[in-house]
Amino acid sequence: MKGRKVAVVIPTYNEAENIGTVLKLTFTSVLGSNIDCWVIVVDDNSPDGTADVAEFFKEKYEKIIIIRRPQKLGLGSAYKDGFALALEKLDVEYIAEMDADGSHPPEKLPFIINFLIEKNADCVIASRYVKGGGWKRESINRTAVSKGANLLARLATGVKLKDMTSGYRVYRADALKRIKLDHLDSGYVFQVQIIHELVKNGFRVVECPFVFMPRRQGKSKLSIVEFWRFFKWCIKTTVARWFRIE
Repeated sequence: MKGRKVAVVIPTYNEAENIGTVLKLTFTSVLGSNIDCWVIVVDDNSPDGTADVAEFFKEKYEKIIIIRRPQKLGLGSAYKDGFALALEKLDVEYIAEMDADGSHPPEKLPFIINFLIEKNADCVIASRYVKGGGWKRESINRTAVSKGANLLARLATGVKLKDMTSGYRVYRADALKRIKLDHLDSGYVFQVQIIHELVKNGFRVVECPFVFMPRRQGKSKLSIVEFWRFFKWCIKTTVARWFRIE
């Protein structure tokens, strides 16, 4: 793991209760691992002061960058802004993405990076649906929605991965540079689109197991509107793929 440089992008909206713990655990996880870690917090003008909490932790850990955006602009949009900053301003080999609510255990980050290197992959997805993965506290409704979304994603793209909607990932920076991020959706479906693009361009994407944890505080930000956008994109892409429509 010597000399590995990584930027972790964390989108936030009203995560003041969680972001401090996630930042602390992220930097603690890389201690002694020779991973040089930056964290990019992309905040959509959270009224609860999430960005201010991140600023407080920046005084301790230093390698924290806060992107303050004027309003809620979408999950995909946040990742695009974070990835762009990492690729343009930071000399990193890997770019990770992680939720701010604690559902993605930061202590797994070194394992995921090492898994990517060992498998000689361009992207590794922390997966709930491979052997060893799962849910710490399984909700029938949430599990059904997740599995349904992944089924739609596989039908739409033809990609055989089991957890394309997982938001806990690590990419090789060189692979992301080859993807036209500006062409991807600004919402939740971005997660599936970027995997689709990587696979189409010949990059190797693999899955490693992780256990999805309950969020520490607050409520999920996914809305019915986002699910509807996701569904429409999957149906449109499925039809285009089956009938070979460009």
